[in-house]
Amino acid sequence: MKSYVAKVQLILNMQQFAERAFVNKLKKNRPELSRQGIRDEIDRWYKDRPGSPVGDGVGRIGDPSRFR
Repeated sequence: MKSYVAKVQLILNMQQFAERAFVNKLKKNRPELSRQGIRDEIDRWYKDRPGSPVGDGVGRIGDPSRFR
């Protein structure tokens, strides 16, 4: 059980790190954005980043049956 909890915590930490990196990139490249503008860009990023409609990542669509 501890291993599962540690893995989930690692995934959450990685997601938070990715979001912070994206915010820092936005602040650097688009300093005119307001806080609300940054939140809107984050929402758009989660919905529209490459590969997000069919899973995470760019490239070929994977076969989810391999995890069964």
